[in-house]
Amino acid sequence: MNSSSLQPGAAGQPAARPLGVLAALPQELGDLIATMQAESGVVTRTLGRRDYHLGTVHGVPCVVTLARVGKVAAAATVSALIHVFDVQAVVFTGVAGGVGPDVHVGDVVVGETLLQHDMNAEPLFPRHEIPLLARSRFNADDALADALAAACERFVAQEGAALAERFSAALPRFKTALPRVHRGLVISGDQFVASAAAVDALRAALPGALAVEMEGAAIAQVCYEYDLPCAVVRTISDTADEHASTSFSSFLTDIAGTYSTGILRHFLASYTPAGR
Repeated sequence: MNSSSLQPGAAGQPAARPLGVLAALPQELGDLIATMQAESGVVTRTLGRRDYHLGTVHGVPCVVTLARVGKVAAAATVSALIHVFDVQAVVFTGVAGGVGPDVHVGDVVVGETLLQHDMNAEPLFPRHEIPLLARSRFNADDALADALAAACERFVAQEGAALAERFSAALPRFKTALPRVHRGLVISGDQFVASAAAVDALRAALPGALAVEMEGAAIAQVCYEYDLPCAVVRTISDTADEHASTSFSSFLTDIAGTYSTGILRHFLASYTPAGR
């Protein structure tokens, strides 16, 4: 344990190790940092050109930061959370493109398994396999994924109808529907997928994939290598086709923060820090 990350707890005992909460872009964190400021105040440390915000949110000690975009940036951020801040687990929130045939804009996907779709060291290793790890898929922590999924279900039950109206107004080309929560395979790569042909190729190679994004599987790999629990939740902002850039931008600006704020509020309100 990194002793520099500890703060005194009750009766002089160390406080619970913090939970790492991160997203790629500011909008994907919702009002988390503002809530932390109001609840406990915020201590900010800057490392590697990233700001790490320490405090308590909904009663949970957290380190909140931006992973930035892409697998390398995300992996570097999680490494700092592990080595400098001694987090007990990592939760990533953000938006993604929907690639599953039943996954629609406004839905939420909780990653149970994560894979890098652009990893290909053939013929030395099988496609998608991470060299020297002998695996291509990394599992989210079951308990964290269950808790996130339950938080998503509560959020959608309370606010789904209003959200459907909002994203229908912001993105009129999409049919209004109540958001749904999915669980399964999330795939990651260092590219913004924005064509029907690319989606078809991903579906052919990985028919179980529900969502495509740019950070989750890298985070899951680092957490696997350090035996750290992690979970990933993604709100579907687009369908990764030719309309993806417009849909993504509108969703990110108008709606993404509402999802992250609501989901994280429900999740953190029921989260019990381990290792007190």
